[in-house]
Amino acid sequence: MISFTLWKRNLKVCTLPFLVIFAMLCMYTTVIAYMYNPELSEMLSGYQQALPELMAAVGMTGIASSLLEWMQIYLYGFIMLLFPLIFILVMVQKLLMGPVETGTLANLLATPNSRKKIICTQIVSMALWMAFLIGLVTAVGALSCEILFPGELDIGRYLALNFSTLLLQEAIVGIVFLAACFASSSKMFYLAGAGLPVLFFLMQMVSNMGEKLEILRYVNIYSLLPVEEILKESAYFPIQDAVMSGIAAALFLLGAWQFQKRDFSL
Repeated sequence: MISFTLWKRNLKVCTLPFLVIFAMLCMYTTVIAYMYNPELSEMLSGYQQALPELMAAVGMTGIASSLLEWMQIYLYGFIMLLFPLIFILVMVQKLLMGPVETGTLANLLATPNSRKKIICTQIVSMALWMAFLIGLVTAVGALSCEILFPGELDIGRYLALNFSTLLLQEAIVGIVFLAACFASSSKMFYLAGAGLPVLFFLMQMVSNMGEKLEILRYVNIYSLLPVEEILKESAYFPIQDAVMSGIAAALFLLGAWQFQKRDFSL
């Protein structure tokens, strides 16, 4: 049960930021795929030795023995985590926090649309925007690899890696969405909604830099991304996928509950 009028408005306000982030991710994905060759692998390995802490912080460590591992090392430790996060913050601001603060949402609540219908529309919009982003980037990556290096990419595991990335980003959407449902101003929204995911992201970077800081992985949502399990074809990565799905669902439900009971000035 969604409002199609609100759905159309959501499409309009999020199209530009979506295209900007999508273009950036496509550029990085195709460039990284193009760079796959033994000579560049040796050069980048040299960077890892010369700047070990910096390369570790952005997750770009290890020697790639396959195209899939190459894509994972240089995309899924930093690029595929940071740029979707930027889009999430912009998207939730435009779809929920902005309308709450300007009073647009209060006016919408004065129409026959119920609160449940409105918040369901926003949740579906947010979840689908993220699915579109990761899905289209996945298609671009698979197509680029197939054109440049036919048959070398393990498509099954590449899809599994991106599906897990999508579930992680949906959980991040849930965190930011929940903050917007509780916050009464953009200042509070950014403090919690942006602050917590950014803190998790920084914790992930720091935990990559050494064993002494590895404990940060255990209190960090980004550590749920089952990269190693997928690369090793472990049977355990669906468990992590299920945990991320559960976190996302719980956060969306809690946010929707708070939205339906909070007061809005009309």
